[in-house]
Amino acid sequence: MLTETARVVAVDSDGVWVETLRQSSCSSCAARSGCGHGMINSAKAGVSKGLVKAALPSDGSFAVGLHDTVEISVPEQGFLRAVWMLYAMPLLTMLFAAGFADYFWAASELSQAAMDLRVTLSAVAGLGAGLLLLRFLSDRRSGDTDFQPRVTGIS
Repeated sequence: MLTETARVVAVDSDGVWVETLRQSSCSSCAARSGCGHGMINSAKAGVSKGLVKAALPSDGSFAVGLHDTVEISVPEQGFLRAVWMLYAMPLLTMLFAAGFADYFWAASELSQAAMDLRVTLSAVAGLGAGLLLLRFLSDRRSGDTDFQPRVTGIS
């Protein structure tokens, strides 16, 4: 399980809306003076702006109130599948479309510039198709508990 500390900003009947608390290790890093990540963290100190809905335990083992600090977790397997879907799938569909277009038009009598343009447009279309496929799959898996964060404790 991947865990993170968060603050409750709203309570619903089936879960809570939480805002994750930023935890940075930049103060202990030797390269902090020349690192862009450290500058971004110092400019945005405090809390990140993203809100996440986290499910409460079904057994009612603890009550969560507004402004409580809670621990949320996501199963590692679900996280890895989501990362694969988010990054690899659109990239693979783009490369497949570009490779298919290159193979398809390699035997044609087009100029090199025209062939490159067609392959580039095919790659962009493949990326768009991968993003649409990602949207479709994410809508279908929105109820899957492996992808949903859940409250695992109160800090």
